[in-house]
Amino acid sequence: MVTFFERRTREHIGRVRRNLAALAALPDYPQALLDRGEIHDESKFVPPERIPYIWLTEFHRRRQNGEAFTYPDGVKEQVEAAIHHHVTTNRHHPEFHASPDDMSDLDLIEMVCDWTAIAQELGDNRSSARQWADRTIGNWEHFNFGEAKKQFIYRVIDDLEQQLIVFNEESIR
Repeated sequence: MVTFFERRTREHIGRVRRNLAALAALPDYPQALLDRGEIHDESKFVPPERIPYIWLTEFHRRRQNGEAFTYPDGVKEQVEAAIHHHVTTNRHHPEFHASPDDMSDLDLIEMVCDWTAIAQELGDNRSSARQWADRTIGNWEHFNFGEAKKQFIYRVIDDLEQQLIVFNEESIR
């Protein structure tokens, strides 16, 4: 479980970093995105998140494999507490902020790159955050972005989708 958690989480962070770098290559995006990649999800490797996230990762791995899985007694509460800690201590999660509209452009860009990394993990390298954004923005309590933030998020998604096409074509050559 530990080995799988570490490998999967590091691969996720690597995807986020590649997505951030793809956007940082565009003239309208700040180089500070690369700094965000260096610290993305580091809290998952230290208390109070590490052990519960190992269990959470195992839960999702088993579920994706069609296996039944039940947390040992008391672990579900630890996982919920770790998730709460994670989203309230990492700026790229709307729950960190009093309002999602308080998120900076860097926060929003990292959030889109994070969403895209999950889509890539579950799909392929051309996967997009668009479906997740369509399902969550305005539909979940912490995802009630104002119109300007929504437009910005979808512009970032568009830009990242285009950059990933370019990056994938270049890697084929």
